[in-house]
Amino acid sequence: MHSQSVKVPSSKGYQLAATIDFPDSKPQAFAIFAHCFTGSRFTPAASRVSKTLADLGIACLRFDFPGLGQSEGNFHETSFSENVEDIKAVNDWLTEHYEAPQLLIGHSLGGAASLKAATQLKNLRGVATIGAPFDPAHAVLHFADRIGEVDENGAVTLTLGGREITISREFLEDLAETNPETYLPKLRKPLLILHSPIDTTVGVENAQLIFQLTRYPKSLVTLHKADHLVTRQGAAQTAARQIRTWFEQYIVAASDGDQVDTIPEGVAIAHSIKAGKYADLVRTGTHTFTTDREKANGGKNLGYSPTQMIISAIASATSQAVRIAAKESRIALDDVEVTVTRALASDDELHLRRTIAIEGELSHEEREELKAAVAQSGIDHLFGPNVHIEDE
Repeated sequence: MHSQSVKVPSSKGYQLAATIDFPDSKPQAFAIFAHCFTGSRFTPAASRVSKTLADLGIACLRFDFPGLGQSEGNFHETSFSENVEDIKAVNDWLTEHYEAPQLLIGHSLGGAASLKAATQLKNLRGVATIGAPFDPAHAVLHFADRIGEVDENGAVTLTLGGREITISREFLEDLAETNPETYLPKLRKPLLILHSPIDTTVGVENAQLIFQLTRYPKSLVTLHKADHLVTRQGAAQTAARQIRTWFEQYIVAASDGDQVDTIPEGVAIAHSIKAGKYADLVRTGTHTFTTDREKANGGKNLGYSPTQMIISAIASATSQAVRIAAKESRIALDDVEVTVTRALASDDELHLRRTIAIEGELSHEEREELKAAVAQSGIDHLFGPNVHIEDE
């Protein structure tokens, strides 16, 4: 996974700061993430969900709404309706510069805005919300005792997340005029509602109301023991995996002409990727995986190192050779475990120690026959004279 910073014009022409998290291989689809009330694209829900989706093959663009994070504009001049238009503007920009997004994800008030925006975005194949309120006006309930100041001063300044945020009368009036009952029934996209039963900021009854008012196909899934901001260790990543699993059935694959050809057997292609200085995406057959150097050798340890791949190949090939021999000789083999360890050496040669543990009611002769079959795996012959394997 690697990230790229971009600038996206808002519905009113402000430059929105955004980040696209890309998978190392060609994305299976693109998504947009809309963050929570007064949050940013760096909040745990936004950044962790987006990055995890990228690891799972979906490129995800997360952005800061106007006046928040690193985006231009003044928050007190914005409104919920403008946020909806901003999501549509981001959708159009992503369609023009990359690919039409198939998935829209929104957290908290960003989820409410996503639900409304999705009713007008034909390219979407699915919508997912995390801790979204049924009524967008819910966002201001936690400071309802100070709303009276708006009537007196036209605005109220609050400290949220360690910074001052000014809420304008226009912002509150727009929320008051927003009726979810008018647009939720019009949502004609598959919907996934993720919500924690212990969410004390936006109660789970909000998820139930959204579920009741929207059309099928729809799913309501519990976020186990998660707080509203999804800060608990692993919670955001779990949410991302739930979204990815659910969305698999709705992804529209690229046209046949865009599909990557299958690599022939016996061929591997390594292509450098931006995730790390020494990282590569390796393709062989129908499989892909990431390789890198260990941190001690200047890499980021993002994937298998060449040495790890060599010893893994020896271990698996040895295990397969033993099982093939057992099958051919009709030996009742219960299990086999092969351990390959890199031994310390003072020269430039690679010394490996291989231990084979065979389980089953076998005679001494049968065990020796299976161990002798290791030489037939052929894997040892792929390495040059500088690789030495010592069997124990």
